Amino acid sequence: MTEFEHIKQLAANLTPAEKEILAHYLVEANGDQPSSERPQSLCGDWAAAFPQDFDVDAELKEIRGEWEKEWHEDEFVG
Repeated sequence: MTEFEHIKQLAANLTPAEKEILAHYLVEANGDQPSSERPQSLCGDWAAAFPQDFDVDAELKEIRGEWEKEWHEDEFVG
């Protein structure tokens, strides 16, 4: 067993809080700085690209249901 595999086994037994501490330690040990900022919402980035009354959930429902319509249409062809 390699050292890395052994470390992975040990890490599997850590609590979620201990895993977070370990992750921060590894980032800092690598010379990187962990980001304390939360990622910005994509809604903020894309808000100007769509009309105010655009219903994302309705559009996604329609897109997801399209294959069912096509499937039923193909069922009767032939």
